[in-house]
Amino acid sequence: MSYNSIVFREFTHESFQRIERYRKEEAERIASEQLEQQIIREDDNDERHHMIKSSKDESIGSKGVPNKELAVGETLPRVLQHKFPPELIGIPIEEIDSYYRTDYAFVVINRNKTIFRFSATSACYIFSPFNCFRRVAIRILTHPLFSTLVMLTILTNCVFMTLKNAPEVNEYVFTTIYTLEALIKCVARGFILQKYTFLRDAWNWLDFIVITLAYITFFIDLGNVAVLRTFRVLRALKTVAVVPGLKTIVGALIQSFISLRDVSVLSSFILSIFALV
Repeated sequence: MSYNSIVFREFTHESFQRIERYRKEEAERIASEQLEQQIIREDDNDERHHMIKSSKDESIGSKGVPNKELAVGETLPRVLQHKFPPELIGIPIEEIDSYYRTDYAFVVINRNKTIFRFSATSACYIFSPFNCFRRVAIRILTHPLFSTLVMLTILTNCVFMTLKNAPEVNEYVFTTIYTLEALIKCVARGFILQKYTFLRDAWNWLDFIVITLAYITFFIDLGNVAVLRTFRVLRALKTVAVVPGLKTIVGALIQSFISLRDVSVLSSFILSIFALV
């Protein structure tokens, strides 16, 4: 696959205007296709019907498919690593996959050459892509040390959860850390309404649930310690969201279970029969 056309440029106001121009061109293309469909419905000439339909099919297929090597979480291809300017590490740059050129999106490459994709709209309707606070949050979020610190926090929290008489202040400390992590992600990405935002990633729902349950337990006495421990065990699952490789493995396992659902139902039915005998 050729990457000669890819140019690394910092995301600027001109970049945002270029996205709007691409979106306008895409809207005009869709309007043209809709007009062609109307002509097809009204035209009784079979030959012309075939010609217009063929032209429409070629136009629809022109956008192509996303480049898997430039997907979120992937490492920048080796051929591009030599072209990537070191001064753009951790800095928002223009979209490098032409498939997403009509999306309000920009890309960030960190020190490990890992690809991150963010919404180019204002995060939480407050922080534009050029806002200094958002840029700092993006730089923190994409830095390799950030995920390492989060992982160490989760592991330390798991150790304290095994203790029977752990100080209650520990829960406040860890919940504060998880809250700060979520706030950094929300400032960097936005909350939920746009693509690439915090809650658009299914794994971040786990973070949201863990933090919400933690605050509920602070203000509401659940009484049952076993229930409280069950809620806290969910924090260990945050490791899946932090480690990219583990996220891929778990995602593949989930897809495998979905594909084998019929086999699972049949196996459960057979086992239940033997259990009753």
